[in-house]
Amino acid sequence: MWSGVGLVLCAIVIAVAFLKSRRADGSYYEREVYGMTARTHRAYAWLSALFAAVFAVAFFLSFIPVVPLLGAYALIFIFYFSSFARGFSDEE
Repeated sequence: MWSGVGLVLCAIVIAVAFLKSRRADGSYYEREVYGMTARTHRAYAWLSALFAAVFAVAFFLSFIPVVPLLGAYALIFIFYFSSFARGFSDEE
């Protein structure tokens, strides 16, 4: 079950990162503060693809610890999506 959750999270990041890497626009915070360029989005997509492969292997092999792997990927997931979250607030 946990490897399936990891695969879904990886698929979400891969899809969003792929779409964002093809677009030149973005919020001020995304581009200037966090440095999220097309290259950075592609790096997140590749890292997520690597994690997706490990989650897929872990689905079939029970000796791979899935929960710690999911915990590590959850941090990557949060870091990626928090890079555009700051642009939505109006606090200055």
